[in-house]
Amino acid sequence: MLKRTKVYLRGAYGPGNLGDDVLLLCMLKILKKMFKANEIAVSVNNIKVAKLFDKEVKWIPINSPVFSDIAILGGGGQFFSFKGPKYIKHQKKGALNFLIKKFKEGYTIVDLILGFSLRKIYGIGYKSKKLATFCIGVGPFENGYDSEYNRALKVFKKADFISVRDLKSKMQVTAMCDKTPSQFVDITLNRELWYDGKQDFLKQKSINNKPVIGIVIRDWRLNDSGFQIINELLEFERHNPNYDCVYISFNKKYDKKIINKLDGRRVLIWDPEIYTVNKFIRKLKLCDVVVSSRAHGVLLPTMAYIPTIAVEIEPKLKAVHQMMPLSTKLIQADNLHKLNEMIELCLGYNQDFIKRVDDDLMRNSLIAKDSIVKLEKWLRNAKK
Repeated sequence: MLKRTKVYLRGAYGPGNLGDDVLLLCMLKILKKMFKANEIAVSVNNIKVAKLFDKEVKWIPINSPVFSDIAILGGGGQFFSFKGPKYIKHQKKGALNFLIKKFKEGYTIVDLILGFSLRKIYGIGYKSKKLATFCIGVGPFENGYDSEYNRALKVFKKADFISVRDLKSKMQVTAMCDKTPSQFVDITLNRELWYDGKQDFLKQKSINNKPVIGIVIRDWRLNDSGFQIINELLEFERHNPNYDCVYISFNKKYDKKIINKLDGRRVLIWDPEIYTVNKFIRKLKLCDVVVSSRAHGVLLPTMAYIPTIAVEIEPKLKAVHQMMPLSTKLIQADNLHKLNEMIELCLGYNQDFIKRVDDDLMRNSLIAKDSIVKLEKWLRNAKK
């Protein structure tokens, strides 16, 4: 059956990745002000779990072809490529296994044929009268003018409205085509869209117990340097017995191999079948400091007033720190030996840290809200 809808939302939505799940909830809250829930279609990998967020929204398989009046890419997505990927083991799968897998995910034969045809004709697997990209990241494209670059270029050429979340993305899009995008910030920085505001305080440090350090794990498979960073973070506890470490997964499916290796260690795993977003964020409050190589592993804890250190595994982490420069710290890959020193600085924070978070958020929230105003204006015109 052909999938038709008034508005189609497409991004890096799992569900099951905490950062993307928060972005999804933010985007749905924005769209529901202008559309009924059953007029919104969203591409996801797991329809069953997605229904936990909203039962009325039309959830469809991630690459299933869609025909819509309006399509919106993002609210958190990113076009990028890395050299490699060295650590992905490619498995040869026959056509029959491929079809069985797709049918289990909810695809039909029509979906597969039509999706392939759309990508061949238009370069993307959906068709809409109007197309917007909203607060997305663009780059880096480390392999030059590769397939990911060309896919992004096709999207930008078709887009009627382009907004990006940082300056580097703006410069990248401007260099790629003759369109100058609007620059905003990560939409989650409008905390009103997702955070319930409970327990807005800096954790009281225990005198008798060891400090608790949360390490956001990430199964990085894209390049050598990132792979090495993750290994060093996993070894941090062994070299620093003066801390108690808890390992935090924002994506249990993607991090499965690492989680299996953490047998006997303290772990905290995001699972939308167990937690709401805010319940999970409150669980993070057990940490005195969080160390993260994930972008939203920096943003979300910081917005809950947990001192957080961004590990620059990729350019996005530096961009995240630049969004919240007063309240986050950034450590580069070649300075990981100084992580202990940086953690001690964070452990020394007092109530002034609350003010720094609020100052960062006040500026970013205004920009994020402005991005919503611009998107809503575009949507009103697109609906005509």
